[in-house]
Amino acid sequence: MPIVLVHNDVVRDSAHNWNDVEGVQYHFPSKYRGKVLPGEPFVYYRGVARKSGRRGPAEYLGYGRIGTIWPDEAKKGAWYCSIVDYERFAKPVNAKVDGETREQIARNLWWDGVRALDPAVYADIVAEGLASGAGVTATASIDLVTITGSDQLILPPSLGRHQPSPGGERRSKRAKAIGDWAERVALRYIQDNVAGCSDCVHRAAQGETPGWDIDYRDTDGAVQRVEVKGTTGAAFAAVELTANELAAAQAHGANYWLCLVAGCETSTPLVQLVQNPVAKLDTNEWTAKPTLFAIRFSGAAAG
Repeated sequence: MPIVLVHNDVVRDSAHNWNDVEGVQYHFPSKYRGKVLPGEPFVYYRGVARKSGRRGPAEYLGYGRIGTIWPDEAKKGAWYCSIVDYERFAKPVNAKVDGETREQIARNLWWDGVRALDPAVYADIVAEGLASGAGVTATASIDLVTITGSDQLILPPSLGRHQPSPGGERRSKRAKAIGDWAERVALRYIQDNVAGCSDCVHRAAQGETPGWDIDYRDTDGAVQRVEVKGTTGAAFAAVELTANELAAAQAHGANYWLCLVAGCETSTPLVQLVQNPVAKLDTNEWTAKPTLFAIRFSGAAAG
């Protein structure tokens, strides 16, 4: 049965301050263990409290499925689950229709962090949420969003090791739209924040595939190459590099960067620049493994 995962902007009681990462993982107490099951579909629900201190409408933010579940080794009676196949709605779906809540539940259940959701209501929420994203460029114009730099977009190894292999964003029907949006955010961020940046070129927008999406010259005139990875979630457990991208990273070393863009298609995306990813592989800070193989329908050439 579908479930609702409550994911509030503001948590006023520290006892309810759980380590949730939108689109990546959900942290919950044991009392919900019977509801949070692998493969279950869910929607995120956000209450009325906002970080600004003002109140906003209660709404549903996106949908996905529950992935792997594991106990929290640091907190007794707590669990984590990974989030898979997540898609954030381009426009949140209001929790009310004509003044009535979509969920017809007892008043006390609104306090629950996880609750069952009628399949018909789930279907209506998802259908409305996906319809709002028919034109992604209309959701959050790059010229209007607030882009913030971060150094917290990579999950720590203790949590990242439980996450599934990347690929959900790539397999999403809207993967190209998300990727294009992330590249435009990265381009603006580089132009606005990298000191001395000049000759900035968006290669991917020109249909070029040199192994990176954007390049520019730094203050010394050296060419810096940037490969962009985007997610509608709030952080990354891993990313995928093509053989072409990995070869470019190996060839250009410290002049090659990953640009991670989280919160794609929202008004407040976050950006983290990571220099020389191959160096992190060489020192075993990061690891790499093949996830796709090209299978040809012919045998090896006779030699």
